[in-house]
Amino acid sequence: MVISLTAIFFIVAVLLIVVVLIQPGSGGGLGLFGGGSQSAFGTKTGNVLTKFTTLLAALFLIVSFVLGYLNSRQSKIQIREMLEVKETIEDLPEETSDEIPYIEDVGVDISDTEE
Repeated sequence: MVISLTAIFFIVAVLLIVVVLIQPGSGGGLGLFGGGSQSAFGTKTGNVLTKFTTLLAALFLIVSFVLGYLNSRQSKIQIREMLEVKETIEDLPEETSDEIPYIEDVGVDISDTEE
């Protein structure tokens, strides 16, 4: 589920970038320096590109919140599993050194090889 949502998130992000870039500029720079007679977002605020941009932006936010929630939930599950493993290890009986045989020579003896 996370992989499919990530793919949807990526597609929506790319579409949002493309739709924003193909929109014509308002020409007023938000009305701060010149162009004071125009509205802040241009005169055509209800065209198809604007509505599509709004839809993509809303979808982008919703998918990003869902992915964030799933990611935080996954982290909590992993922490819970690690704590269960830790408790299981602590419950194991301790072994003493008498029960473990001691091995003196571990490795390969190369002293009798000829050159």
